[in-house]
Amino acid sequence: MLKKLHYRFAILKQLNKFSFGVRKHFIIIIVISLTSMLISLITPKLYRLFIDQVIIERNLNIFLFVAVGYLSLFIFNTFLSFLRNYSNNILLNRVLFKIKHKILNNYLTLPFKDYDARSIGDMKMRIEDDVLKLSDFANIQTVDYLISMITAVVSALFIILIEWRLALFSIIVIPLTFYLDHKISIKEKDLININRGNSERWNSWLDTSIHGWKEIKALNLQKRQLRTFVRYAHNYADFFSRWINYWVARVLVVPKIIDEFLLKFSLYFLGGLLIIRDIITIGDLLVFALYYDLLCKSIRTLSSTDADLQSNMPFYDRLIQELNTDSKTLPQKIIPNNCNNHISMKNVVFSYDKTSLPVLNNFNLEITQGERVAIIGRSGAGKTTILKLITGMLSPKSGEILFSGVDINKINHKFLYSNLGFVLQENLLFNTTIEENLKLARPNATMDMLDEACKKACIYDFILAQPKGYDTAVGERGVKLSGGQRQRLVLARLFLRDVDILIFDEATSAIDQHSESIIHHAINVIGREKTIIVVAHRESSINLCDRIINLN
Repeated sequence: MLKKLHYRFAILKQLNKFSFGVRKHFIIIIVISLTSMLISLITPKLYRLFIDQVIIERNLNIFLFVAVGYLSLFIFNTFLSFLRNYSNNILLNRVLFKIKHKILNNYLTLPFKDYDARSIGDMKMRIEDDVLKLSDFANIQTVDYLISMITAVVSALFIILIEWRLALFSIIVIPLTFYLDHKISIKEKDLININRGNSERWNSWLDTSIHGWKEIKALNLQKRQLRTFVRYAHNYADFFSRWINYWVARVLVVPKIIDEFLLKFSLYFLGGLLIIRDIITIGDLLVFALYYDLLCKSIRTLSSTDADLQSNMPFYDRLIQELNTDSKTLPQKIIPNNCNNHISMKNVVFSYDKTSLPVLNNFNLEITQGERVAIIGRSGAGKTTILKLITGMLSPKSGEILFSGVDINKINHKFLYSNLGFVLQENLLFNTTIEENLKLARPNATMDMLDEACKKACIYDFILAQPKGYDTAVGERGVKLSGGQRQRLVLARLFLRDVDILIFDEATSAIDQHSESIIHHAINVIGREKTIIVVAHRESSINLCDRIINLN
């Protein structure tokens, strides 16, 4: 139990970082819970008065006092429950929002090399499923656990004062409850961890399947995908059914046997014998039963809460790991004093893993401001790898990559990407309007700036021809636009940014010749002071450039 208490404090320490501005609600919840606990301890006294004084002694003068007292406590406790729920909702919503915001920010600021090691399913589940477990933790593992512990101690003290022999018999079974719950929760923990892994893979597969529906239909893979879905669903059902068996045993079966059958049956049997011998009164037994019920509920809460903590530790451990990812202070990135947009690669060696042959071996390249350079070569020769190295998405095994004379790994990335712009074979468009997709590049852009950028990209006439103009929705990943229209919209977004270095990675390989000629025209009108790097196979794209780098 001490180990679990220490674990709770470790999680609370993490949550405390995100509770700024709402800590008063946590204090309110504690005060309300303590008050409700006192009310629950006072209520049995009213029952004793009612039994011993009103019913047995027939003292009707006490009846009004008991009735008013009970009704007042009931109304007051109901009001406290409302206040607690209100404060609890505010506390949870604020804290969980900040935690989700923090985790998402961690993902958005990950080094490029770390993204490949993360699965979409795991990242999504950490933000949603794992954080959701914290709401259970905040509700049950903190205030409720503390109140249950106090209630258990006070209730045990009261039943000992009422009749110590009956109390001793009732308390002796408590360690058995904790032991059984602990053992069962270990089994639950293993199954929860296994099922979480299955759900992670399922989410990643589902995301890929939904986004790749065109390829699935084109390759006639519908039945195969359905079989895969059934397999994941079967695994989930199998793991869940095994877990629910343990949960039912811990939460329903064991309490029924121990609390409701063994103890309560024995309690009333032994209590009846004590009444017959005039050792206790009927009122004493009733009060004893009520306090004993409080004790049982408290012990059940403590034991069940400990078991839930044990089984949910994998969720909490992942969150603690995620919330501590920024604990290391990163070195300060610099901004070049004289930015001349000169790119230099010196003796660069790169391979994607330690065992494979280098994709680039002692590779050297110089690109000066205003140059238009084409990089060509067979598939797998390293064309896209060079672009990723230039943009800092990959780091070389050895050698140097300099931007404006400064090592690219030492440059502030915000500064670097404010000078670089990309048009890829597949570009990201959000499921919103044309205007909102364009303003991702410059949120404060005026309509005149949007018009100018779209005219340069040769998509202005298309936008005007739409009934809603700039308010036209592009669909998920731009599905409502043709390939050429998507590329021209991305090009307009690039023009809106007004960067100094423009990179085109197979930007026209997946579109028709007419759309390609339009995009080539748009590239030709770019000022000669801008640096252009093109990776392409088509001769028409290569002809846009002054220099060709052929990777053999």
